[in-house]
Amino acid sequence: MDWWNILIFGVIPVLSVLLIFFVKKKFLWVAPLISTGLSVAISMIAMPSILSDNEHSAMFWGISIPIHLMIVVILTAIAYLVAYILKRKQK
Repeated sequence: MDWWNILIFGVIPVLSVLLIFFVKKKFLWVAPLISTGLSVAISMIAMPSILSDNEHSAMFWGISIPIHLMIVVILTAIAYLVAYILKRKQK
């Protein structure tokens, strides 16, 4: 379960934002969507029983995914700020 937490709340959000930042800064708004989709898919693969039990399902959709989205949105906002600063310095 520790590797899942690190992957879902750390690695996937950071990598998705960084990848889109370096590939196409204009499409940074897609980072939360991609990151959340990957997190849900990995969670379903790693723990298929997450949807079968109401308690686990409620914790996943009600706590884990909103926290994940909050992390990714904050990272995306930081990336937008950095992109703005870099663009401003180029002028």
